[in-house]
Amino acid sequence: MLLLLIACTASAPRDRIDPSFIHVDLLEPTTAGSAEAPLAFSATGRSFAITVTSFDVNGDPYPFNGELSLDVRPGRLADVTRATAIDGTWTGTVTVEAAFGPARIWARDEDVTDDRKPSWSAGVSPALQFEFPTIPEMQATDNHETNQLEGEFAELRLADRQVVVAATDAAGFWVSDLGAAPGNYAGLYVYTFSKPPEEIVVGAHLTSLNGQDSEYLASTQLNFPTLSVESGVTLTPPAAVLLDGETACDDNAMEKLEGSRVRAELPAVPATFTPDSTAFADFVEYGQWPLTVGTCELYVESGATVPDYYPPDHAGETLSHVEGMLKEVYGKWIFLVLDPDDIGAAVAARKGTP
Repeated sequence: MLLLLIACTASAPRDRIDPSFIHVDLLEPTTAGSAEAPLAFSATGRSFAITVTSFDVNGDPYPFNGELSLDVRPGRLADVTRATAIDGTWTGTVTVEAAFGPARIWARDEDVTDDRKPSWSAGVSPALQFEFPTIPEMQATDNHETNQLEGEFAELRLADRQVVVAATDAAGFWVSDLGAAPGNYAGLYVYTFSKPPEEIVVGAHLTSLNGQDSEYLASTQLNFPTLSVESGVTLTPPAAVLLDGETACDDNAMEKLEGSRVRAELPAVPATFTPDSTAFADFVEYGQWPLTVGTCELYVESGATVPDYYPPDHAGETLSHVEGMLKEVYGKWIFLVLDPDDIGAAVAARKGTP
């Protein structure tokens, strides 16, 4: 009986769905770049002409008619993400954005829009060779709640850059690309989940850095990092960028400063920062206290680094300065104060209600 069951099972026809194989070819292979001469990293995109061909289980052309999904890894496609094959072929142009290292264009028979079953076959193009992005290239975006590589495990281009550790805290550190002017997406926070490695000190020169790119509450972070530091070399981190009232009110300008050291002179703690205010309730829950720069309200976090400074005691005061590393929490721009000297003494009592 067992032999009969095995024989019946072995002879049962296999429910195979074609196409079994998909090929993706570049129509102009010379546009793919090479390891020796990679294509420049581009957030605005580069176009590639491709042809997609389907084959059956025997490797013969298969006259497939239907939709295929298109993708690129790593990176993203800007426009065409689906291809309708006719008689087993589709030819067209796709625009690849934010690709880095060796990237490949994918075609897959999946997520169909008709009643047929997908074959789950897939194919990839030859490698497209791109430069790795610099920190400013990774950060530059019109949407201040994301970045070019969000969700990617990415390697950053440091070999031809001067990237310095600008500051540290209990769970990570900030780096700054000295080749980019402050205010040009030059800063980045690297989250190590605990005290940074002993070689990570202010002024250290990083020669490699990669990790998981994420947006934590709209601030860019590199998580689970691997890195290397040039022994015996110390660089000077950039000085704090002075914020004026116009910059403080401009989300796009502030996004360019995210992850960098910033300074406001003669900011004021609002007189309305009282125990019955919403700002006070937020302070109790999140540890952030309000600060006005010009006509704009920013915030400060200082409880973990300057625990003896109790902000509600200073409501209505104008301070000589406040300095810290700039981060965002969903549209709120926050000074992360790292040293007691970063909070200046009161120079005047502020009269009236802002």
